[in-house]
Amino acid sequence: MRSIIIRKNSIFTVLYIIIALTVAVLIGIAVIAFCRSDTTKTMAITSVGTENSQVALTVNVYEYTDVGAYLELFRKAKATFFISEDFQETCPEKVKLIVEMGHSIGILENDVNISKNELYDRLAIRIERMARITGKNTDLIRVDEDDCEESVIKNIYSIGLIPVQWSEDDEDFSHGDIVLIKDIRTAEEAIKKSAADGLEAVTVDELIS
Repeated sequence: MRSIIIRKNSIFTVLYIIIALTVAVLIGIAVIAFCRSDTTKTMAITSVGTENSQVALTVNVYEYTDVGAYLELFRKAKATFFISEDFQETCPEKVKLIVEMGHSIGILENDVNISKNELYDRLAIRIERMARITGKNTDLIRVDEDDCEESVIKNIYSIGLIPVQWSEDDEDFSHGDIVLIKDIRTAEEAIKKSAADGLEAVTVDELIS
């Protein structure tokens, strides 16, 4: 009788240990999950997880950029052009032509290390001017690589815009990547590569959606 009682006590003890360990493991998992979610960095979009065979080719447009040459290359492929303030002000007819040819546009901005309210006011003016030129709104923005601090990216998201950068390697891209086209040669190679790999060149808006 005594041996049976000992066995029962031993069983209960083992059960208590198992339950305690299980609870400890679950708590540990919860803590780890919380820490990971709490420290997740807010980042600009550089690629999109998609099963579609699509890639987004993008061009940063400055005052000296030969937009006509790019538009000639992109007659059979779509692209997204991020427009600098200088180009927007000096070449509005070319900005309008980009949209008329079926491409999308975004804001290229290098003055973002300012307060959230100042950033909102500045970008609101640029977006309003862009809408007057093209007849369409844009919510895409690209900033200089050196200005991609998390605080800046959070401010951009908080005012309703989408920060868009690019994938690291523009010569070995695959589906879902956002590619920065640096010059005409890069554009030609990217168009050939996307066609050879069976990737449809779409706008950033289309890739995201």
